[in-house]
Amino acid sequence: MSGTHPLRNRDRHLTKFRHASGGNVAVIFALAAIPLVGAIGVAIDFARANDVKSQMQKSLDAAVLTGVTQVSTNQISTATDLFNGDFQTKLAAAATPSFTQNSDGSLSGSATASLNLSFLSVLLRSQIPVTVNSTATPGKQATSPVCILLVNQLKSQALLVNSGAQLNAPSCEVHVVSTQSPAAIFNTTLNVKRICIKGSTIIKNGGANPPAVTSCSTISDPFANQLPTVSAGSCDYNNQTYNPGSVTINPGVYCGWTNFNGSGTLTLNPGLYIIKNGGMTFNSGWTVTGAGVTFYLVDQNATITFNGNVNASLSAPTAGTYANILMFEPTGLTNSNLPINGTSGSSFTGLLYLPSRDVTINSVSNLSSNSVTMVFSTLILNATNWMIEPGALSMSVSSGPSTGAYLSK
Repeated sequence: MSGTHPLRNRDRHLTKFRHASGGNVAVIFALAAIPLVGAIGVAIDFARANDVKSQMQKSLDAAVLTGVTQVSTNQISTATDLFNGDFQTKLAAAATPSFTQNSDGSLSGSATASLNLSFLSVLLRSQIPVTVNSTATPGKQATSPVCILLVNQLKSQALLVNSGAQLNAPSCEVHVVSTQSPAAIFNTTLNVKRICIKGSTIIKNGGANPPAVTSCSTISDPFANQLPTVSAGSCDYNNQTYNPGSVTINPGVYCGWTNFNGSGTLTLNPGLYIIKNGGMTFNSGWTVTGAGVTFYLVDQNATITFNGNVNASLSAPTAGTYANILMFEPTGLTNSNLPINGTSGSSFTGLLYLPSRDVTINSVSNLSSNSVTMVFSTLILNATNWMIEPGALSMSVSSGPSTGAYLSK
């Protein structure tokens, strides 16, 4: 029987197919290309996502940094407007920002945008969210201490500085709330940082050139209705007179007039001295020392007077109810005079809060204090040599823009 057997032909074709390699490479490459192309696509989409996130973070950081420097009512609107105007991209849908004002004064923000996917949309979904967060904290506001505040708005010449007056307070401001004409009169130049006068008219005589600013925004009284309430009670001492010698007195309610005559040495034990329906008068030659003392002037007749060559060293308590308060009075007293007729080498430390008192400095009054704050109704400086620095209960006014803000998160 001639011819080729069918089974042998089948085996021969199978053998040829098995040994053929011409199309194998293309098939293998096609199969291998699927994960390779997918990996490239994923890398491109993630790169686009990182680009969108970077742009959003930059815009959000700028928004919170700018917003936190604004007044409270404008912070969120300012931050929102800045973000919306700054963030622009074709890679994502419009971003939605949200801002929150925090109790510590910082401003927090977050923003979310949906990124349009290209390659990953085949495997996953068409969009993914991209979210960023940021928090900005305001920098410190530049301030200037106010050592003397004269609160009477309706008196002219609320600050009168005569030619014998010297006031050395280069780090302090003096604020005069009077709006009358003239609000202040200067017959000499004072060495202070600034004199802020609410009124528009002042008089400068004899070449005086004080650092005065008229129509100035003076500070409000920060101590009004904020100081401790005192119940005066009954009198512990009435109309006391002390003659020359060494004297020690104790806290309590002093009624009528307490006079220190001649010359002597007076020590005031720490505590609250309540002056009622009279005053304490320190006459020439007395050396007065009191650490941790507070004087409370109950009524318009209550006063403390220094006459002649008195050397007084008085400092307020540093802790407790009357911490840093040297002299004060209740709210709403009728105006009255408080003269200081001469001190020699004296030092006061603490707050002198006497907003109803028209204080006049006569004779030669030398005062040196590195920690004092004074609130009076008006002030006349006749013959004065005062050197003062801001006190612990300091007043201050904004003296410039904030030092900026910083990213805290």
